Amino acid sequence: MKALALFFVLSLYLLANPAHSRFNPIRLRTTHETASSETPVMDINGDEVRAGGDYYLVSAIRGAGGGGLRLVRLDSFNKCASDVIVSRSDFDNGDPISITPAADPEATVVMPSTYQTFRFHIATNKLCVNNVNWGIQYDSESGQYLVKAGEMVSDNSNQFKIEVVNENLNAYKITYCQFGTEKCFNVGRYYDPSFRATRLALSNTPFVFVIKPSGDM
Repeated sequence: MKALALFFVLSLYLLANPAHSRFNPIRLRTTHETASSETPVMDINGDEVRAGGDYYLVSAIRGAGGGGLRLVRLDSFNKCASDVIVSRSDFDNGDPISITPAADPEATVVMPSTYQTFRFHIATNKLCVNNVNWGIQYDSESGQYLVKAGEMVSDNSNQFKIEVVNENLNAYKITYCQFGTEKCFNVGRYYDPSFRATRLALSNTPFVFVIKPSGDM
């Protein structure tokens, strides 16, 4: 029943924000659905998302284009995994991700519409141990602004926010905000035909997700 309700909400959202076949994502301003400043981000169990805890970010509707987010190495020439993709399987939660408030490292919970650092919490070799923080990089081949993981400077990795799509269903999206401006953009999906993978990138249409504690399978 929740999935049906969420599908209806997303249908209305997408009608108000149509995707275009050709666009420059960096010029797209995000429409914010800002939650109460007193309401933390919630996981699927209705519990507050803890700062620095391990969580899976999973597509909100099964069959809507995959499961959770994974850190992979699409290009064999790269030494470290740096590509953020949406798993093809609805049953794959992806890799655990920690979310840390950028402005208040002592915060215990994650609040919506505030700057966050996203990083994958996975085992790596010594060479790639720091290549887990999120950032945005322009890819000239595809013309997309892709979410990448690497040794990003703080001004890059701390420019993401979690925004509420439907607080009753604990459904969220991520926005990326240009440093030093009020302009924010949806983080959505981009299908990369070169690698046959769905990647996270700035987009007209957001990737809407729910948050699962890493212990939930």
